[in-house]
Amino acid sequence: MTSLRSPQTYLSHCLCKIKASFSELLDFQSRIWVVHIFEDSITDQSFVINEDGFKEPLEWMKKRAYQTAMLERVEKMNISQVIEIQFEDKMHRLMRVK
Repeated sequence: MTSLRSPQTYLSHCLCKIKASFSELLDFQSRIWVVHIFEDSITDQSFVINEDGFKEPLEWMKKRAYQTAMLERVEKMNISQVIEIQFEDKMHRLMRVK
């Protein structure tokens, strides 16, 4: 059975969905990460990742073949949160800055 909605209720529902989609898009594009990769005392690397320069969320991590579980942890991070991920034979420390 289909439910009947008033045009106002339907429009309100659609606007909420559109607003949520834009909010999610803007949030991803404003995120900044600091990634420090511990290799050894001489060759440690650090990167500042600004997602404004990418077409999709977590693109930098995906290009480096982070596993799905890793990407899920990173996606859930709050601002100023730090996590460490063991990736191959290196430790990656990620901090969400913005």
